[in-house]
Amino acid sequence: MRSEGQLFCIGLGIMLGSQLTELARARLAAADLVFFHSNSHYLTGFLQKINPNLVDLQPFYQPGQSRLDSYEAMITAVMAAVQQGKQVVWACYGHPGVASWPPHEVIRRLTALGYRATMEAGISADACLYADLGIDPMAQGCAQFEASQFLFYRRTVDTSAYLILWQAAIAGDFSLKRLEQNQTGTLALQQRLLQIYPADHQVLLYEAADLPIWQPRIESIVLKDLDKALLNQITTLVVPPACDKTPDVQMLDLLGVPAGHPLRLA
Repeated sequence: MRSEGQLFCIGLGIMLGSQLTELARARLAAADLVFFHSNSHYLTGFLQKINPNLVDLQPFYQPGQSRLDSYEAMITAVMAAVQQGKQVVWACYGHPGVASWPPHEVIRRLTALGYRATMEAGISADACLYADLGIDPMAQGCAQFEASQFLFYRRTVDTSAYLILWQAAIAGDFSLKRLEQNQTGTLALQQRLLQIYPADHQVLLYEAADLPIWQPRIESIVLKDLDKALLNQITTLVVPPACDKTPDVQMLDLLGVPAGHPLRLA
């Protein structure tokens, strides 16, 4: 293990300031260099108070350029700083490893070269979703997919559980260039869901609050109106269960679950 440069990929949480762990704050303060994505001037100002040695990765995104190319440029920049012997932090929105390929990849590459590179958990958007919508994913079950992957691959959907589709606005984007809603993708997502759920099934459009003074977006619409809905970059589509769970009678018999038990009445 090399002793000079090292990398910590940390999560900033979703709500600015209030969801930053003590460990993450300590990593930020001690770093020689902090890479981050400037999604607002509030974030930049917040981080500057902890550590002024910031590198904004947002300019790495270029119009018309594949996000894979942008990610490679980010990874190269972060690796170069570590290889120069610096103590580096990559501060990511939410959880550094959720819906975020580059931190996983840079850790893999640096580790292969003998550097210390680790990831530390942060509060992700799904944690906020469960709290804001009052959902316990263990109670009825919950499946989560990135919306484009949900369209590209054949997925088995259990309609007795919650279905959560992330990045709904860019559903169907195979170019990795689009950042805004596209009607073709929205219609494709709607059509796929209409193969599974009734047209009048209520679904939710969810956006977590970034600041304590804001409220989350929780908008209920019927599935047949999804093509008319405004989907932003951070909009998540939540599809509640459409039916009750079906007991597996053979398994209940095998487990010796007695007659009259609530599991047999589900």
